[in-house]
Amino acid sequence: MNRLRLPLFGKILAWFALNLAVLALLFFFFLKAQFHLGLDWMLSGEPGDRIAAIGDSITQELSRIPEAEWSAQLETYDRKHGVTFALFTNTGEQLFGAPMKVPADVMPRLIDRRSQVERPPPRRPPGPMMKRPDDAPPKPRFMLRAGNPAAYWAGIHLDLVSRSDGRPMTLLMKSGSITGGGLFLDLWPWLGLGAVALVISALIWMPFVRGITGFIGALNSAAGRIARGKFDERISQERNDELGELSSSVNAMAAQLGDYVAQQRRITADVAHELCSPIARMQMALGVVEQRSTPEQASYLKKLDAELQHMAKLVEEVLAFSKAETLPEREIPEDIDLHDLIDSIIAREAPDADIQVDVPTDQRLRSLRNALDRAIGNILRNAVRYAGNAGPIQIHASQHNDQILIRISDQGPGVPAEALPRLFEPFYRPEAARQRSTGGSGLGLAITQRCIEACGGTITACNRDPHGLIVEMGLPLLG
Repeated sequence: MNRLRLPLFGKILAWFALNLAVLALLFFFFLKAQFHLGLDWMLSGEPGDRIAAIGDSITQELSRIPEAEWSAQLETYDRKHGVTFALFTNTGEQLFGAPMKVPADVMPRLIDRRSQVERPPPRRPPGPMMKRPDDAPPKPRFMLRAGNPAAYWAGIHLDLVSRSDGRPMTLLMKSGSITGGGLFLDLWPWLGLGAVALVISALIWMPFVRGITGFIGALNSAAGRIARGKFDERISQERNDELGELSSSVNAMAAQLGDYVAQQRRITADVAHELCSPIARMQMALGVVEQRSTPEQASYLKKLDAELQHMAKLVEEVLAFSKAETLPEREIPEDIDLHDLIDSIIAREAPDADIQVDVPTDQRLRSLRNALDRAIGNILRNAVRYAGNAGPIQIHASQHNDQILIRISDQGPGVPAEALPRLFEPFYRPEAARQRSTGGSGLGLAITQRCIEACGGTITACNRDPHGLIVEMGLPLLG
């Protein structure tokens, strides 16, 4: 199962948003503990204004109709707002609206303490859902959460009296959610405020986070190129923090690796060059000895000659591998007819093999002829060696935009999956190719890769379904 990949940029912003949420919760609980914060604080803003306005609207409408129609009128408000409305007397007795079972915590808040004071005659309330004049004293209001199951209760004492006994009325509203259908709490402004806060915070943090993630991305790309052997790669050291120190360390590591690899290649080339002369002298001496040998000695001398030839070939490949890196300096790009080049390689490497060529006759490119010749020749030689009897070898070439793709595929046993990533490493040979009679020195594909890279291209290998190996080279159309 693949794990979901979340970019570092997203992780930082997500943790920042979580941090804001935790701080908001801590601040809320701190205020609640210090000031015994209840839900009445909500009535000091727009929720209180909305409840006052709907209380005035109900007072105005009920004052115009008979008391027998008050419950029906309250039911219209129930359906409109999704909240249950009811009218209670100053003693907590319900007179109108859907029957309610009022929790004990709500009852003390429901009783109108103003009933002990002589009430002035009610004034004509303002129109529906309008705020009262600024000089009008606010009516007592309350809001709390109570009951089992818990519900949200809000009430307001009205300038409305029962026509039968003159008792003042209190409007009680009940909702299963804190929003009360938008009457108690309108979530949209809060959500909008939270979204704006997050956007502003993201805009403030984005340059900082983008600077870190961008630098890490550049560092990762540079490290990948260094891992592929581009030891001249360097990372900007403009930062003066830990990331700047990391870039300095990576640059120093790349420089040391480059020096180490260059020294290793130079020593390898020097040793191979120095081995050429003694091997040649031994071959000459062996030729002289063979002329004077007895029939009994001939078999031993033949084995010795095979060993010397193998040593000479190995030294030759080591020299070729060390020189492949300097191919762009020693060769000049030239126009190449790809079809003719492949025909000449087949005639030289595998004239009797079953090879199918699918290359346009007019396909041309500009590249290093000798490097490309050697690279294609090495791949074709390996295909014939390991899969020449398994079926036809196919060579296909096609042009894609400004690149030419050359694909050589066979129908042999292929390569173990674990060996594919290391197939082009110097001196690496899969287990099945470790015998001297079939495996070579392990430098052929490494030389091929260097030749293709010298031409400005890339080379990859993959197994063919159901069996076989595919080697694909991508070369620029213009070198």
